[in-house]
Amino acid sequence: MNAQTKNIVFDWNCTLLDDIDALHKSTNRLLALVDHPPVALSFFQDHYNIPFRQLYHNLGLAPQQIERLVEANNILFHDMYETLAQQTALRDGAVWALQYAKAHKIYTYILSNHLVDPIRMQLKRLGIEEFFMDILAYADREDQQTRRMSKGDKLRHFMQQEKIHDHPTIIIGDSVEEIDIAREQGLIGIAITGGCVSEQRLRAASPD
Repeated sequence: MNAQTKNIVFDWNCTLLDDIDALHKSTNRLLALVDHPPVALSFFQDHYNIPFRQLYHNLGLAPQQIERLVEANNILFHDMYETLAQQTALRDGAVWALQYAKAHKIYTYILSNHLVDPIRMQLKRLGIEEFFMDILAYADREDQQTRRMSKGDKLRHFMQQEKIHDHPTIIIGDSVEEIDIAREQGLIGIAITGGCVSEQRLRAASPD
């Protein structure tokens, strides 16, 4: 972070929240519904993608299996995941980064494919809700399922609406999605390893 940085946009899952195990275990429980064997974490990281339909395709599921899991994902995945997520902690260094930003008058935001209310609950549980100016995520499960607005579109719209698109902005995430958003919107993209996507894939996407 340099002296010119005015905004930092953090991804939530596996970037600030250390929930990779919760996501991996929840995915394997879903796969069991269609008699698919569990996948190793490294395999999951090599094939992870959003939307989940693409992830299931990458994992080699047949079209009828994918349709069943997409339907189940909206209820079963969330219920399983949220139970596990309540036991998770923040990633190492997350609090330091937030404190640094606050001390240097850098505004911080969350941009996520998750849901607003569960994120707010986690922020409160973890004692870090004071650090964020806003949460850009899906309003409810129906909104998330239809994905009427992509993660990148949400950020672009917000930055234009709040007139912050002309200020130096960093986006930090654990997937290729954040790197692509940074490139498309002229932001500084930082990739963090140890999340949903393997280091090899992150390096291949050429983050800043």
